[in-house]
Amino acid sequence: MRITFLLTMVLAAASFALQGNFDWQSLGGQPGEECSVNLVESDASHMVINITVPGFWLGRTVAGGTTWDSINLPGIYSQTEIGLPEVPNIGQMFALPFGSEAVVTIENVEYTTYSGINLVPVQTPSIDMPHNPFPFRQNDVAYGKNSFFPSDWAEAVSPGTWGGISTDKLLANPFRYNPVTGELQVARSMSVRIDFTGSVDAIAFPSTETIRSSASRMLINYNLVDAAASTPTDAEAAEYVFVTTTANLGAITPLVEFYQGIGYETSVEVFASSATPDEIKAAMTDHYDTGVTRFALIAGDYAALPSYTYTGIISDYWYACLAGTDLNPEIAVGRLTGNSAQITTQVNKIIDGYYRYDFAKGKTPGIIPSTTVLAAHAEQYPGKYTQCCNQIAAATYAVNMSFWKVYPPEGGTNSMVEGWFNDGVGSVGYRGHGDDAIWSWSAPGSWSKTNITALTNTFLPPVWNIACNCGRYQNSSECLAESFAWDNNGTSGNLSATQPSYTDANHDYMKRIYLGLYDNANYNVGETLNEAAVYIITNHGSLGQSNAKMYIWFGDPAMEIFTNDVTNPVNLDIACNPGMVNPGSQTITMTVTSAGSPVSGATVALSDGIDGIETITFYETAITNGSGQASFTVNVPSGATTLYTGARLHNYGPVAATIESYPTSLDDTFVGLETAVLGVAVSTNPITGTAALNFSTPVTGHATVQVFDLSGRTVETLVNEEIGAGNHSISWTPGTIASGVYFVRLTTPTGTVSTQAMVLR
Repeated sequence: MRITFLLTMVLAAASFALQGNFDWQSLGGQPGEECSVNLVESDASHMVINITVPGFWLGRTVAGGTTWDSINLPGIYSQTEIGLPEVPNIGQMFALPFGSEAVVTIENVEYTTYSGINLVPVQTPSIDMPHNPFPFRQNDVAYGKNSFFPSDWAEAVSPGTWGGISTDKLLANPFRYNPVTGELQVARSMSVRIDFTGSVDAIAFPSTETIRSSASRMLINYNLVDAAASTPTDAEAAEYVFVTTTANLGAITPLVEFYQGIGYETSVEVFASSATPDEIKAAMTDHYDTGVTRFALIAGDYAALPSYTYTGIISDYWYACLAGTDLNPEIAVGRLTGNSAQITTQVNKIIDGYYRYDFAKGKTPGIIPSTTVLAAHAEQYPGKYTQCCNQIAAATYAVNMSFWKVYPPEGGTNSMVEGWFNDGVGSVGYRGHGDDAIWSWSAPGSWSKTNITALTNTFLPPVWNIACNCGRYQNSSECLAESFAWDNNGTSGNLSATQPSYTDANHDYMKRIYLGLYDNANYNVGETLNEAAVYIITNHGSLGQSNAKMYIWFGDPAMEIFTNDVTNPVNLDIACNPGMVNPGSQTITMTVTSAGSPVSGATVALSDGIDGIETITFYETAITNGSGQASFTVNVPSGATTLYTGARLHNYGPVAATIESYPTSLDDTFVGLETAVLGVAVSTNPITGTAALNFSTPVTGHATVQVFDLSGRTVETLVNEEIGAGNHSISWTPGTIASGVYFVRLTTPTGTVSTQAMVLR
């Protein structure tokens, strides 16, 4: 190790000149310039990184009746224990092969020594709620040692697994302090070598696309594992696991079917009445595969399907960490809490109030999803909470964002927040104090259930309650998260903490949520929250760990956030050719449109069942071509009665549908049937000219064949007369109707059936 001693600076307390509260100590950089961590070398056996500190702020603080020196390094926080010298630590995650361990060596360090320093000890961190002053804390043993703290310039501290990637965390210590001599060593530059020693099992294993995306931003040497982590897996596993009870199965089934249709293969684990946290996690683990499984939803209240309890922290985050004992989340977890009626409300809000919302018919079609409310508590205005929100609004995003700020010192009120909800804002973020049932944000007054029940909005945005205690659903009284979830209006999902949460980590947590959704393209809520959690754990140490554990997403973790910044999302529609499916091997073509035009690049799914609810023999996905079509060659089993299908594409409203499967094999003209069955089909779909419309009825009687548009309006009546039992065929040439999706409905004395038809001009 080469150490370069640059100079010694004496900064006696009596002569230290302050500029405001802090004075910039330049190590070659400009005031406020952030430190940098750069990869110099990297391969499967080692890496070398260089850390540069351009300078730091040094100031004074009074604590415990003593005047202390205090260090501030832009963007960096202390990760040391309470009572020890408060030195900033730089956290950096990295990847390494499975089976290896990280061995850290300092190749070179250039540092300056400051003398006459009386460095303040780490104090109890600030939380986002009112509290009595915390007692002054100092570790007398540490302050009595004639040695530098920390003892090492850098160390590897957190081995773990993130999906199919082995990870560790480098904790670099550019500040080392001797409390007996008053010397502070500050590294201007460090070169750190990390060797990967041991017997390598694999470079990496298959990981989901989202984990790879997050890892590419968080792991400094991600390129080492990219190829191995991107290897497709041939495992047959669910992408989305639902955990519920028998009492709530019916309430959650529409959401299960919805996701099965739009391309996230689902599996349902049903407990008779209740389960322990270990049983819940085991159910998720049984369905988990590293390269496939992304989401899990718990549908039940705390009594039936409780959260896990870390030391004093009620948490669903534990369920997300399926590999090892680390805090790297493998899947995104959400929760719908309450009884079956309350869960039904939440399911309807997710599908109809967000995913399939009809902006064209909404109250305010001019409001687009990339608008957000930022509400901030007034404490230390314009600093602290207001500053956090302003930094969010000032950040650069890939999406053209609009921010509506509601700050009490600037006249912000509860009524303003209500107004933005009712006008159709895309999301709502609150930063400040909170408690079980309120934002205690001096608006004046608190935001509570009363404000939520007064809302009339029909577009239901996500809400980020970055505050203390709003998610304490474990208590008998209704918490704010439950008020948001159970009301018919308000929100489609909300993020809330179950404990008092730490201020600085919360600031970064909220910032990373907005960056994830609107800059990093992590559109699924739960996976954005996961990356934000990994970020604060890496950069805030134990405080970040506590905050990550205590936040619960009361909603659907796979919910994909719209980021339209010019127009409102338009809903997708889907049509099937043939319109009636029978048992046996066949090719089924799905056509996806929006507002009558074909949509390419959409994910389309087709399956004949749902694991955990009914038998399933196939689940297929495909991407639509330039004509909006995706074809599947499948073997429909004789016992299948319903096929699940649907389509999704970012910034379109996804569509889920079912296709009826009839027990008798029919061809397009229904010829050769000994006994006619009730059915209707279109021979050519989409229809560009004239098509044969085939229908069959088992009884003689009055029959109608009608064409309806998506609003239910009758467009054409093709048959309206007495029809004999048997198979029939007519020609249909759509007249002046516009391109789009239509329903062809056959009504006979024995019942009604329908099929979809796509008309393309």
